Amino acid sequence: MALLCLTCNRVRPARNPAEYTVVRAQAITVHGLCTCAQPGAWPPEAYGVAVAASPRDRGG
Repeated sequence: MALLCLTCNRVRPARNPAEYTVVRAQAITVHGLCTCAQPGAWPPEAYGVAVAASPRDRGG
């Protein structure tokens, strides 16, 4: 996973507790923390949550 935001070149927020690592902390001290995205900006798939298709997507 890329740590740096493609917009501001700062470290992107972690998506889950497992991504809080020493490497991430060091990168934040060097590059800063990305504030481009608002809370909840990660898609549900990023959290491992299955997203059900809407009836419109299934042709119904």
